[in-house]
Formats: sequence, structure tokens, C-alpha cells
Amino acid sequence: MLRPLLALSLLLAAAIAPLSTAYAQASAPQGAEVPVKRDFEGERKAIGDARAWTNYRFALAERECYSKFLVNRCIEKAQDEQRAELHVLRKRELDVGDAERAYKAATRDREQAIRRAEYEAGQPGRAANEAASRAAYDRKQQEQQLRDAQRAADAPSRAANAQAFQQKQADFDARVKEAQQKGAEQARQRQENVKAFEEKQRQAAERQKALDERRENAKQKQNPGGSTPSPFGF
Repeated sequence: MLRPLLALSLLLAAAIAPLSTAYAQASAPQGAEVPVKRDFEGERKAIGDARAWTNYRFALAERECYSKFLVNRCIEKAQDEQRAELHVLRKRELDVGDAERAYKAATRDREQAIRRAEYEAGQPGRAANEAASRAAYDRKQQEQQLRDAQRAADAPSRAANAQAFQQKQADFDARVKEAQQKGAEQARQRQENVKAFEEKQRQAAERQKALDERRENAKQKQNPGGSTPSPFGF
């Protein structure tokens, strides 16, 4: 009774075969195998749905067997058909796993081949860049050596210039010191001049005071009374 159901289950399992799609051929190097992308999750879901459908149909068949005369034989037959279907589905599930692992390995190998091809394609450019870098480094080294040689050749001139500069600096320092000494001497002289002027002013004030005292004494001598006569006679 379950033979048509087994056939249906097998058809369901066969219906989940992968639909192939192209997987990036444009950048693949020559001779590299292009892996085919598959919907492995979708295939596993279909297998799971088929397994659930098989188990469900077995439960229906088992319940129906209890209404028949040879119950055990009916159930055993249903179990045989269930095991056969589950075996097919399990084999299909293993095939899907093998295909997925093969796909990942092929994808990995292809990516490595692409990277290797890209590296090899870029090798001439890298070699040219390295050569240019070495040439630039050698040129800088030569320029530095030339500067060192020029500096060594100019060393006596730089020494003479340094000596002349030191002499000029010494002369300048001497002139500055002399000017400072002259400035100090002039400041001291100004202080002495101020003191002399103040002393002359003091002496002049004393002479003026003495002169005023002598004049006052002379007036007193001319007027012994010591007072001016009153215009009123008393």
C-alpha cells in the first residue's frame, strides 16, 4: 500500500537536486576550475521536509494497520518502506554535505589561484619599483658623499671664517666694555658736578646771608636809637 508513497518520497528527494549558477568566471585565471554555487541550505531544508513527510505517512499507515487482520505484518511492511525512504534521504543528505565541502575546497583553491596569478602579474611592477627605490637610494648616497666631500674641502675656509668671527666678536665685546666704562666715568663725573654746583649754591647763599647781616648791622649803627622817629613827636 505504501509503494506509491515511497515513489512520491523518492521524487521529492530527487526534486531537491541543485540548480547550478555561474560563479564569477570573469576574473578566473586560465586553467582554474570555476566552482558551481548551490543552495545547500535549501537542499537540506527540502530533505528535512521530505523526512518529516515520510515519518508522518508512516504514522498514518501504522494507525491504519490496526484495522487489518495481519497487524504486525502490515506495520513491518510500513516500517520497511519508511526505512527505505529515510535511507534514500540520508544518502542524499550525505551527498549534499560532500558537495558543500567540495564546493568550499574548490572555492578556496580558486581564490588562492587568483591571488597567486595576481601576485605573479604584479611581480614585474614590484621589481621595477624596487629597482627605482634602489636607484633613488644610491643617488641619495652619492649626493650625501658629495656633500661630505664638499664640506671637508670647505673646512679650512670655515675655520678661518670662524676665527675671524671670534675676533670680531672679541673686538665688539671690548668696545662694549670700553663704552660701559666711559658711561660709568661720565655718570660719576656728572654726580661730582652736581655736588660741586650744590656746594657753590650753598656758599653763595651763605655769602648772601653774611652780606645781609652786615648791611643790617650798618643800618643799626647809623640809627643808634634803634627806632624810627614818630611823626607825631611822641
